[in-house]
Amino acid sequence: MGANISLFSGYNTKENRLTNYCMLVLKTLYDNNPKYLGEFLSSINENLSGLVGVKFTQQEKKKSSIPDGFISQDSFVIYIETKNYDWFYDSQLEAHLTALNKEKNGKKFLIALGNFESTPQNKFDRIKGICRETYKDSIFFTALSFEDFINTCQSLTGLTKDLIDIISEFREYLDESNLLDTWVRKLDVINCASYYEEILQGHIYMCPAMDGAYSHERCKYFGMYKDKKVSKIAEILAVVDLDSPTVSKIKWKNDDKNDKEHKDYAIKKHFEWRANDYPTRVFILGCLHNTSFNKTSKGGMIGSKRYFDISNLNTKTAEELAKKLQDKAWPMDSALVK
Repeated sequence: MGANISLFSGYNTKENRLTNYCMLVLKTLYDNNPKYLGEFLSSINENLSGLVGVKFTQQEKKKSSIPDGFISQDSFVIYIETKNYDWFYDSQLEAHLTALNKEKNGKKFLIALGNFESTPQNKFDRIKGICRETYKDSIFFTALSFEDFINTCQSLTGLTKDLIDIISEFREYLDESNLLDTWVRKLDVINCASYYEEILQGHIYMCPAMDGAYSHERCKYFGMYKDKKVSKIAEILAVVDLDSPTVSKIKWKNDDKNDKEHKDYAIKKHFEWRANDYPTRVFILGCLHNTSFNKTSKGGMIGSKRYFDISNLNTKTAEELAKKLQDKAWPMDSALVK
């Protein structure tokens, strides 16, 4: 027997806790008003439309009679397989389809809930084909990203303030856990007045590996700020925390290289520039591109960093971003960035 959804789950693995949190959000929506869950399900798959909620009709003709009133509730079963990344295996999903097929009558659905930053469009073609050919469309399949999950929740109409707050807090949790793709639209502008040589020559940025002023959200791009302007833009390939000469861990990575490559590179660069400085956070940077994103307001940058949502610029590389920001003023040209 499965465990109940709970605020105080005892799960040790991140994936199980994450599944519990997602189910708890859906349960809270349903408990407040079943129509919220109904709208959520119909938004992610049209075949799920109209399943949630009791239906009241009158004078509905049946085979042998026409009752004055008729109350009905559709039956359905949904399986959800959750992954922190996009590591879904056909064998596991096929096993879920087999189990779903043995469920009692009603509509049946399998949802793959995960982080689909790099998942190709055809990844689930085999599973969709099995649903279509083997199960004759009696089972429906949907791949759902965490981004779509939370966006769908936030788009529901008529939510109470309590529900809005809960969903907003869950978005923050997903974002902090690097499960949303918002990072691909972010530029991390960092005040580099003191250590710009490491950036220009070593293609790294380093700071203490601690929270507070030195904590950084996951971002795709790095901006070197010095003398009231951002003069260099680079892609952030990975961020590695070094606790000692022999202890390192990946904080996040934005490319496909294996962890060891990034760790070895960070250790090498750290030895070259700050050999005895621990704990240190090493940003591994791609090619540096010249730009001139100028701060025109009085004074320097407040704080050590500032984030820009550069969605409106529609850039895919650091080079493109550097060209778009060339000779732009901040904050007068704030329409360029959010």
